[in-house]
Amino acid sequence: MTTEEKAAELPEGEVLGRAIWSGSLTIGLVNIPVKAVPITRDKRIHFRTLHRKCQTPIHYSRVCEEGDDVPAEEIVYGYRLAKGKYILFEKSELNEVRPASSDQIELDRFVNFFQVDPHYFDRTYLLKPDGSEKAYSLLRAVMEKTGKAAMGRMTISAKEHIVLVHYYQEAIVATILRYPDEVLDPSHFPELKELPEPSEKELSLAREIVDKLTGELELSKYHDGYRERIEALVESKMGKEVVLHEAKKGKPEARSLMEALRETAESFKG
Repeated sequence: MTTEEKAAELPEGEVLGRAIWSGSLTIGLVNIPVKAVPITRDKRIHFRTLHRKCQTPIHYSRVCEEGDDVPAEEIVYGYRLAKGKYILFEKSELNEVRPASSDQIELDRFVNFFQVDPHYFDRTYLLKPDGSEKAYSLLRAVMEKTGKAAMGRMTISAKEHIVLVHYYQEAIVATILRYPDEVLDPSHFPELKELPEPSEKELSLAREIVDKLTGELELSKYHDGYRERIEALVESKMGKEVVLHEAKKGKPEARSLMEALRETAESFKG
């Protein structure tokens, strides 16, 4: 059985994802309860680092530049002003200015979806009706027929985002947008300001090439070759699995760098 076939056997909730947010879309006095589910899946290959000798997982500890292990209560947060110069904050200070959790996306403006520069798109969530089928269906229909999308704000994990709510393949989705100062303006790069102008002959030949290669967009033609090669390697090693008994072993006690160095040096004495 291939890795893809195994993924297809997962419970439906695992394949489609669980709701990461629940609340309501609000337009004036109209309230549409929804649940947000990630619409994309990360299908990159992930590995766990193991110790070759005993084949147990590798753990990392928090160590400062002095070589000491640092417990959580001794960690502060530094806002960098210049090299080696920071303003220090306690976690409690930062928590005080975090945005309050919100269960509403207040939609305050409708825009033409195609006016939104796709370079501002960050990630998209599918919005499912949560006992609001009639109102959800109405909003979906009007967005589909008008080509309009709604702007608002959304708070996830104590972070406030700009959100674009729009129609997509029989559903309403919410796309998180980056803030304007998070997208670079190419005109600021001097290398782009004095590029040579192509000649008419060069343009004509280039257009001829483009015309010959122009076709319909078919994303299904593109494959993740690296992932496919890794999956083939996994298939070739089936039957040679290593069983980890992590539950039977406690997490190794964190040691400082000096302790690790001292014990290593002692082990070489004979």
